[in-house]
Amino acid sequence: MHDLTKHDDLSIKVEESGVQISWSDETQKIEFTHSFHDPGQFYSRITPVNQGLLKACNNKQRNIRTLLDLTGGWGLDSFVLAQHGKQVTMLEQNKLLHSIISHSLDNASQHSHTAAAASRIELILANSAEFLRALGNTRPFDCIYLDPMFPQHKSGAKPGKEMQILQKLTANLDIEDCFETALSSALKRVVVKRPAKSSALTERKPDMTYREKTIRFDVYLTA
Repeated sequence: MHDLTKHDDLSIKVEESGVQISWSDETQKIEFTHSFHDPGQFYSRITPVNQGLLKACNNKQRNIRTLLDLTGGWGLDSFVLAQHGKQVTMLEQNKLLHSIISHSLDNASQHSHTAAAASRIELILANSAEFLRALGNTRPFDCIYLDPMFPQHKSGAKPGKEMQILQKLTANLDIEDCFETALSSALKRVVVKRPAKSSALTERKPDMTYREKTIRFDVYLTA
């Protein structure tokens, strides 16, 4: 069992269905259950095929097989990609998030409908910028994926409860530097997830974009 303990106002409880995560302050209580295998919990968000993500992280030759996710978060996008055959290395530098994801992956590996995807994910506790620098001149990943924390919407509308908790635990650190380094480290492409109407991450224009209702995936070719 991983060490899933209290983190300030965050309460963690390990249950059969997954990891129950609650955050309380003076105004509200936010809670959800993190699970890659339980259809009634977090896994229900994975089953609809995320066409934009899958298209952005693929090509006509179908030879994009290894993927580095620099911003693991709750691991949803990595799990979607692993479900569709990608060999994923997922980085997360927050120790608590890493423990939650690791526990959920262990549980997923014990269920027939999620075991194969879980086996294709390597979860590493690491800072993304440091990990990229350590690669040096090697280019072991066909695709590098970044999902920076979205800025607060002008309307003031709050993001989903999972994202609210994620924003309290982590932040975008050196994301532009990571992007520039990723461009020289990815064998075939870099993919960046953005709000649908936002500007590009940097001044460089993407080579192609796959759009959904509220988000888009900007693709930068490196070969």
